[in-house]
Amino acid sequence: MKVLFITSTFPRSDSDTQVPWLSHLILELCKRGIAPLVFAPSYKGLPSHTYRGIPVVRFRYAPAPLEILTHEEGAVFKLRQRPWLSVLSIFYLCAGLMGLIRLRKKQFDIVHVQWPFPNGILGLFAKLVFGAKLILTFHGAEFTLIRKVPLGNSILRYILSKADQVIANSTFTRDLIHQILRIPVYIIPFASTVSVGQRATFKRILSKKTFNILFVGRLIERKGVQYLIWAFERLHKKNSNVRLDVVGNGPLLTQIKEQVDACGLHGVVRLYENIGEKELVRFYQKSDLFVLPSIVDRWKDTEGLGVVLIEAMSFGIPVIASNVGGIPSVVKHYENGLLVPQKDPVALANAIDELIRNPNLAKRLGENGVSFVRKNYNWESIVGKTIRLYNNPYDNITGSYGKRRRAT
Repeated sequence: MKVLFITSTFPRSDSDTQVPWLSHLILELCKRGIAPLVFAPSYKGLPSHTYRGIPVVRFRYAPAPLEILTHEEGAVFKLRQRPWLSVLSIFYLCAGLMGLIRLRKKQFDIVHVQWPFPNGILGLFAKLVFGAKLILTFHGAEFTLIRKVPLGNSILRYILSKADQVIANSTFTRDLIHQILRIPVYIIPFASTVSVGQRATFKRILSKKTFNILFVGRLIERKGVQYLIWAFERLHKKNSNVRLDVVGNGPLLTQIKEQVDACGLHGVVRLYENIGEKELVRFYQKSDLFVLPSIVDRWKDTEGLGVVLIEAMSFGIPVIASNVGGIPSVVKHYENGLLVPQKDPVALANAIDELIRNPNLAKRLGENGVSFVRKNYNWESIVGKTIRLYNNPYDNITGSYGKRRRAT
């Protein structure tokens, strides 16, 4: 079976760490006999190439120095910071359509679109060109862009009406889709791509003095790292044995560094900008608690799922996260983690302190997290569900309208 993946972001080399869950999914599909071709925009003149054996066709949409709409920080964030880039969106779509025409001699059974706004426009055209079935996968970020585009809801409603199947990464994202059009939505999340090694966190919690807290993610507003710093400042005044590792890079890096210094936390809050997978594994292995303090930002953007929570749980680390977006799909309060209100450093500090003082609770949450991830967020299940849709694109037995499921 031949599948054309249309996406705005894809690894530019074998060492590129962008959207690892998407590249991992495609690599796993290859093992099941799927023949993929990735269709993605160029970045600063990047030509077509292969990624670990996957052919990647890059379409040029501007002079090389201006091909910066996608990749790195993501198109949605870039358009917020530099509105003039919206002009490139027109060229992006036109060049994408022309690129698909150049592929017209190829044959595809499925067109699988990631981030269907605006990529769904390219998907609709590809469906006509190749006579293929159209599957859309939503991640949540699309809806921030839709709110800024005139007639955005109407455009997406039309795209949805023409799709053969629609996938969401969480119930939260599904509900956003239903605000546009009430159609069956198949929920298929992603799993961790980080290799899990052996660890014995909870024995170390009871025996060592230092308690290590970890955050991993892009340093952007919706991640809420500033609230974690404020919570940690409050916590450190009560317990000088806590440490916080912030792993990630992004436009707020300088601001976070200044906040750490202003709070007098230099040396106890440690920032790591660029690390590889092996180093990331070591951070997970040595950490006693993972915190994701996400918020709904000023543009109403938030976490569609929170894959990093799945990563942390797979290592047996107890997690604390904000009760926003798709996070409650992953974190069940007092079952496999703790949920706290967003933008509330006091509540966050109290939750962290509770797990420090109650290692038995931390152990139970960590163990339950491992079981939860193995059951609900494993690649074998995810790949199997995806192939089922490829083979039966009209099968809506698990397409959800919410609480009600469509009967066969």
